Amino acid sequence: MMKMKWKRKKVGLALGGGGVRGFSHIGVLKVLEEEGVGIDLIVGTSAGALIGGAYASGQSPREIQDKIDAYLQSSEFDDSRIKAIGLSFLQEEKNLLKKAQQYVMNRLLFVQAFFKPSILPFHDFQSLIHYFLPDIDIQDTRIPFRVVATDLITGNKVVFSEGPLRKIVLASCSVPGAVAPVRYGDWLLADGGITSLVPVNAAREAGADVVLAVEVDRDLDAALNIETAKDVVLRAGEITASALGASELAAADVVIGPRVGNLHWMDFNRTTSLVEAGEEAARESLDKIRASLPLSRRITRFARRILK
Repeated sequence: MMKMKWKRKKVGLALGGGGVRGFSHIGVLKVLEEEGVGIDLIVGTSAGALIGGAYASGQSPREIQDKIDAYLQSSEFDDSRIKAIGLSFLQEEKNLLKKAQQYVMNRLLFVQAFFKPSILPFHDFQSLIHYFLPDIDIQDTRIPFRVVATDLITGNKVVFSEGPLRKIVLASCSVPGAVAPVRYGDWLLADGGITSLVPVNAAREAGADVVLAVEVDRDLDAALNIETAKDVVLRAGEITASALGASELAAADVVIGPRVGNLHWMDFNRTTSLVEAGEEAARESLDKIRASLPLSRRITRFARRILK
């Protein structure tokens, strides 16, 4: 009589893109750790690749948050173009001088976009990635990890399971126009969010039986003024991305959605509140998360709580 081979069901975490809104992922990870929700694999897109890579490589949520706080206080960040541009997007009432400065900055960036592949210096963004991630191969992470990027030449989604962690995450975070694409073999790689904003399908393909998805992209703004050709083009892109994201999220077992509002992806002024938003969203989703876990996990968690 043949014996049936029992297969342990895997829980995967799909971390979506969204620039600084990705700091919300830290809060989600904090709650999952506190609740003992074991994660068997992580897949990240863009900001989700950065935070997911740091966590998968062995850093705790607290350590990642401390690193962010330290980076934002560092001379390296203070002298970077990242800070200068990010400040222009702060969501606050601006006086006449600040409005004039933002106007000039936006016009300079617009002109630069016609002559250079990006508005951010490559070194500034590369140093940020190196600050958070160890110089290891993606295969050497503590938790199995995958990164999603997009090949601008073929238009295909590329899912990495091997290769240098820093370079692959840099490619996944390369927001079109803001950060120059990354050459990798025959590929010209850019933001994974172009083809997969929240990498639910990639998590399934990597072997996850249960997928917990974290969406940190901002909602479509119904009060948006659409007056110029640029406004129309940007709005069309937002609608396309939203529709593609919703389609992929439908395949997740649980979708965790931190309330990030319409925060711009380069507004670094709300780190703490973003982490808290992630914690709050994860706690609100705990019943769904627990119900989605494989039966063996639920029994184990229940036994541990009784024995405490």
